[in-house]
Amino acid sequence: MAHWKIEYKDLTFNDKIGEGSFGAVYKGSHLGTPAAIKKRFFVEDNFMQKYIEREMDNLTSIHHPNIVQLMGICIEADEVYIVTEFVNGGDLRSRLKRPEEHPMDWPLKVHVAKDFALALTYLHSKNIIHRDLKSHNLLVGDNWRIKICDFGLARSEGKTGMTIVGTDDWMAPEVAVGTNYDRSCDVFSYGIVLFEIISRKKPLQREMKDKYMFNEEKFKALIPEDTPPKLWQLVVDCTQWDPKNRPSIKDALDRLEALQKEVGAPTFSAAKPKKKKKKTTTKKTADAAAATTTKKKAGEGATKKKAGEGTKKKKAAAGGEKKATGEKKATGEKKTTTKKKKAEDTKQTGKK
Repeated sequence: MAHWKIEYKDLTFNDKIGEGSFGAVYKGSHLGTPAAIKKRFFVEDNFMQKYIEREMDNLTSIHHPNIVQLMGICIEADEVYIVTEFVNGGDLRSRLKRPEEHPMDWPLKVHVAKDFALALTYLHSKNIIHRDLKSHNLLVGDNWRIKICDFGLARSEGKTGMTIVGTDDWMAPEVAVGTNYDRSCDVFSYGIVLFEIISRKKPLQREMKDKYMFNEEKFKALIPEDTPPKLWQLVVDCTQWDPKNRPSIKDALDRLEALQKEVGAPTFSAAKPKKKKKKTTTKKTADAAAATTTKKKAGEGATKKKAGEGTKKKKAAAGGEKKATGEKKATGEKKTTTKKKKAEDTKQTGKK
């Protein structure tokens, strides 16, 4: 283990990219090389100590392109840091939830399923059972390269006993009820993840009253109509209630390789950027705006009307003054004419 030791001073911590029950994960670097640094929470119980030891033992003994690679282990002031390669695409579950950003056609889905099967085939060849396979524990690298991570619950086959471990919706029935199990429990979990890849939906809960059986009818109702029949049949076969009726993961891999020849190789493309949400005007806002506009127009109309009436009155007043002046002038002229006529009459009378 000495050659796996990393000095704390050689680690650089950046953003926290995840957190769970047993620890937090940071994006960082070791001596300048990008890395994922998993800080394990210190818990004073035997389970937690065994969890950390088991994860370190497993990561130091396995090497495969579809399994996250260990870079080293750091122990500092009772804190344990597991340093692995940094996989830049996040986990598979996150991608499956964003179909617009990460579109997947059937060649790509078969490619992802095959990558996952390659990693699991390798683990089983090393007599290792993962026991917590789910889409959250599959990391996505460049060109959709799948890498299995989180080996804290992994065990060598034959040492599993009847321990109930894993995550409910992905857990094989025999594990859930606490009976003896073998590597076929991983095959069941593989089938559930394969359902996720096909449907891009979270798996349905299975009921205890049904002995945690996979309900083919209910699950099939959630898959696309154009799902390749052979791919769906692989889901059904891997999730058989009786472990003896499930194929080995190597058999599943062979079937996927044959199917890949039928659907073709995938074409990788960059993720589409997230669409910006358009600002929407609510009915309340629209009504308020309309009311303001109407009020403004009404005010402008009232002002114009008032101004018009004022102008009209002013004109009427001016017309009245003009008429009065004319009448006054006419009366004056009339009086002057009458006086002049009387004077002329008096003059003529005197001559007589």
